[in-house]
Amino acid sequence: MVIPRPISGTYRNRKNIASVVLLAILFGLPFVRIAGDPLILLDIPARKFHIFGLTIWPQELHLLHMLLIIAGLSLFFFTALFGRLWCGYACPQTIFTELYDHVGRLFGGSSYGKKAAGRRVWWKVYPAWIILSFLLSFIYLSYFRPFEELAHDLAMFNVFLDGAPAPWAIAFLSLTTFSFVNAAYFRENVCKYVCPYGRFQTALLDQHSPIVSYTLRRGEPRREAHQKVGDHAGDCISCNLCVVVCPTGIDIREGLQVGCLACGLCADACTQVMAKFKKETLIDYRTIKQVDEPTAAVPYIRPRTLIYATLLLVFSTVFGVVLYNRSILHTTVLRDRQLQSLFIADIGYQNGYELHAVNKSKEPLTISVRAADGFELIQPEESYTVAAGELQKIRVIARKRERPPGRFAEPIEFKVQGPDGIQINKSVFSYPEK
Repeated sequence: MVIPRPISGTYRNRKNIASVVLLAILFGLPFVRIAGDPLILLDIPARKFHIFGLTIWPQELHLLHMLLIIAGLSLFFFTALFGRLWCGYACPQTIFTELYDHVGRLFGGSSYGKKAAGRRVWWKVYPAWIILSFLLSFIYLSYFRPFEELAHDLAMFNVFLDGAPAPWAIAFLSLTTFSFVNAAYFRENVCKYVCPYGRFQTALLDQHSPIVSYTLRRGEPRREAHQKVGDHAGDCISCNLCVVVCPTGIDIREGLQVGCLACGLCADACTQVMAKFKKETLIDYRTIKQVDEPTAAVPYIRPRTLIYATLLLVFSTVFGVVLYNRSILHTTVLRDRQLQSLFIADIGYQNGYELHAVNKSKEPLTISVRAADGFELIQPEESYTVAAGELQKIRVIARKRERPPGRFAEPIEFKVQGPDGIQINKSVFSYPEK
């Protein structure tokens, strides 16, 4: 387990600002309500995804897929422009690990993270981490279940459903356990061995993408263990402060590695040390080309960034068009299995159907249903009101007096009149043996 030493500096200040802003957003989003609707709620049991005022239904999962594609392309685009900023400044693993470290130092004191820290320190830190994991799990689950219901069930200890643990209780316990184990063991191992982003970052970077790098020409040969400071040819004094402040414990002097988060904390450490010798830092953000050519310019408009920007613009435009033309009413027609195909003397043939009408808007909708020519529709009402954001099931019966010669079935169309036009749903009308 790597617990980095605290460091101050330019990049540390930027990380602090980013962490505070992102944590405030993460902690606040599930608790915001607009006109009674949650700002973000991924309600899987109800099959509704509320995302910034947009409610995505199961029939519209393509919208969610497009949002994920746009998010992925944004990651590619900004990585090519500014390097691996996601890992160092925005990744939840990075931010939460630092949050746990902050709590660890708060309760463990200056001994936290040091080899001398004994059981007395960890007996203070671990309970604090468990409480923090509990609170974080509540926030995590609030993205999938209304926090009012979650808080009520926790307060009343309603953790059982029909004699078995409720799904939300299992998820809550699992998240709490994982959060604690992640802070106490996984930590940098997730970045080094689990996260795929560090492995395919080489496919996203080019020679003009910024990375955290060590100035080999100035730094080497670095001071050996037996040498005094000043008796070596290179500027690096082998203080190893760049290693002990690294969240993943890597040595940036060995070159770009999977474990490098590009957070810049090693640059802060080297800046402080080199300042004592009135020299420039050996570690800083540079493009891959600037590592060999320090005066090389950075062209932000280049083939890679143009391709990513074009794809991002195309998908964003398509998403906007699809969203603009989105129908507020979705209907489907299914065969009613409880009403089998029948032949009734003096009436004819009849089939049962179930119409599902989904109102995606915030207002009630009035709809009417009729069948195509040649069929008679028996239904309970002439028109129906579908409540806002609800699914309504309507059972109807279609009849036809005459059976086409030699036919066992034929297509039938249901025309649903809604506020934004007529929707046609196709099904099959079957003929039983008399």
